[in-house]
Amino acid sequence: MKKYFYLVATPESIIVSHLKPLDFGNYLSVGTKKQIHGQAVFFEFDPDQTNLHQDYINLKMKPYDDGEPKRSVFLSIYRCFERIPLKALKNLYLVTDDGKVLEIAPHDFIPKTANEIHLYQQLIPITTRVASKLSPVDFIRRLTDLSQPVSAPKVFLVDLKLNELVNNPDAPLSDLPYPNPDHLRDCIKRLKESPARQTKTVLRFLRDDIPYRTIKTGFFVGDQKHYLFYPFPTEKELEGKYYSWWRSALVRHF
Repeated sequence: MKKYFYLVATPESIIVSHLKPLDFGNYLSVGTKKQIHGQAVFFEFDPDQTNLHQDYINLKMKPYDDGEPKRSVFLSIYRCFERIPLKALKNLYLVTDDGKVLEIAPHDFIPKTANEIHLYQQLIPITTRVASKLSPVDFIRRLTDLSQPVSAPKVFLVDLKLNELVNNPDAPLSDLPYPNPDHLRDCIKRLKESPARQTKTVLRFLRDDIPYRTIKTGFFVGDQKHYLFYPFPTEKELEGKYYSWWRSALVRHF
């Protein structure tokens, strides 16, 4: 059977499987007997661009006696994103809590608005949520500057919506389900009032799944020199081409 290699963010791990990406995403989310549930985010990657334990993989990746495929064999559970080079990453997959899978290919990133305040949800290696004046690329470069005392070799994050809060921090959140909105407004105000300040922590760690409807531009993974951008579909695409996935993403099933 063919082997597929996955870099998973929920939780961080490297997994090899006989399942194709869409089947693997469904398996991560709801299991084999629909007794578990949860959002999942993962990449497929090219093993030829990495240095993995091939003897261990060959030993473990054998179908069961009844012909059933091996669904998951863990190869690593620690600092996994650091081990997989950006050039090895293929498509990104977003899975709803009932197992619907959306595939996203990397694409060029073109900033739409300069001097805008962003809201970043970091996913790897920490899950801090930060408001920032920095563009996604500049934010990644700042976080991966290893000459600084607070840094990481590689980061994975998503750019979230602020809607009218960008221009007016006192505007209503409307459909944005962010906790402690008053604190979020205060963070935006402080950034606007402090020309030298570039970032402000909004949430110290992620307590739950990411509501996919809060995603603005998409996902970014990068280091000091390079990055990849995975654009979230447009509203038109979500309501047309990806309607089944989007309908599932808008509902909390469990």
